[in-house]
Amino acid sequence: MRIVTGGILHETHTFSNDIPGVEDFMRASGGRGEEVRSFAGTNTSIGGVLDECNARGIELVPTLVTGTIATGMATRDTFESLLGEMLAGMRKALPVDGVILTLHGAMVAEGYPDAEAEITRRVRELVGPNTPLAITLDLHANIGQEMVDLADIVVGYDTYPHVDANERAREAVGLLARTINREISPVLARAQPPMLPVPQGMNTSKYPMAALFQHAFELEASGAALSITIAGGFPYADTPSAGFCVVVVADNDPDQATAIAAELAHMAWERRDEFLVKNVAIRDAVSEAIAHPERPVVLVDVGDNIGGGTPGDSTFLLRELLDQAAQNATIFIADHEAVLEAFSVGIGGTLDTHVGGKTDSLHGEPVPVRGTVRLLSDGRWTHDGPEMAGLPVDMGLTAVVRVDGVNLVLTSRKIAPGDLQQLKSVGIDPSQQNIIVVKAAVRWRGGYAPITRHSIDVDTPGLGSVDLTSFSFRHLRRPIYPLDPDTEWHG
Repeated sequence: MRIVTGGILHETHTFSNDIPGVEDFMRASGGRGEEVRSFAGTNTSIGGVLDECNARGIELVPTLVTGTIATGMATRDTFESLLGEMLAGMRKALPVDGVILTLHGAMVAEGYPDAEAEITRRVRELVGPNTPLAITLDLHANIGQEMVDLADIVVGYDTYPHVDANERAREAVGLLARTINREISPVLARAQPPMLPVPQGMNTSKYPMAALFQHAFELEASGAALSITIAGGFPYADTPSAGFCVVVVADNDPDQATAIAAELAHMAWERRDEFLVKNVAIRDAVSEAIAHPERPVVLVDVGDNIGGGTPGDSTFLLRELLDQAAQNATIFIADHEAVLEAFSVGIGGTLDTHVGGKTDSLHGEPVPVRGTVRLLSDGRWTHDGPEMAGLPVDMGLTAVVRVDGVNLVLTSRKIAPGDLQQLKSVGIDPSQQNIIVVKAAVRWRGGYAPITRHSIDVDTPGLGSVDLTSFSFRHLRRPIYPLDPDTEWHG
């Protein structure tokens, strides 16, 4: 059995002006051809594809697999360059028995509001209508009908934080192999209620998502479905397909697939109010963290959720920590200019500058700081997991500056928090901190949960704001809940 694989992964925040280039995709987690095999054993989608193919003795031909952290839209040239390279590799690999694509599901590129549909369409044109095609997706995928119509198998993550990327990809390979061997005849069904939940409401260990997945797992275990994808969607991509969606893979039973998709979509719709969140005001959150008797307390800077496409340089919480004289607190700020200044004064030197708030006007003004440079680093480390275990990370040049009672970690590149190794790599023991600020929504819990004694979701402004009325949607289908509170849906 011979399978070809490729992937272009990107979660696109269409309200962000941070435009990624080809070099960003390749630097973050890219590989070409045989380079891709280095991802074997990692808790990533391509890692799972490699591991399952190795376990089954399947000949896997890797092409281009690449991705980058959530940002604004890629240009048409960038998208075409990446897709063209992947397709060229696939064309060279033909003939093949099957295809597996590792995608995100919420990518938007210039001229392509549903980039995954375009990727799938071109791959389908290349391999023909009869070659089985499987796709892996993120839980925050905005799943359009076109991609579902073009694919034979769709398997999304079951967890947020995303700790099952490898496992879900292995599942997809297994279904693809069974399809190639004619053991199953997969059919797909999709249902999408008019719901636009925010990431913070999609924690799969809590309700309502926990209840939805519990029922989905029961249906899978009963044999009613081969696989069920429950995607919370990504609300910051202004596209018609944005929002909650269910995709069901059944064995040669389209009516069964349709019925299950509708059932789960209605379950979600009936619980739509449970997806709503309410966060704590900045001043109150910091006061609560300082007063809390147990340590560490995690302050969640939801408005600057790096994993959701924000700049990572919001200063609202830094300013408040300094104003309230917080002690033994740690916060990351992405600010390459300030990092270079720290390197220029050296370890032990005094850094007197303004940090953060330099990307746009949404995330606070630059904060004046004066402190001692404690550490300088190349910013490289490797994920311990559980999310993305084994994957290398490059924050760029990094500096740790002690400003009053705050450990200010300045990085050249924004990196989403989800692994304690990020702190350990710069000499900070997370378990010994009083307060840790994470610029996230839910992802941080994957790594930080074991040491966290208390957490506070903070109502910070920014591109990650849970107030969706602050965004000027132009392409989103309407009406949709909660933007339109009186929305009705009967399936």
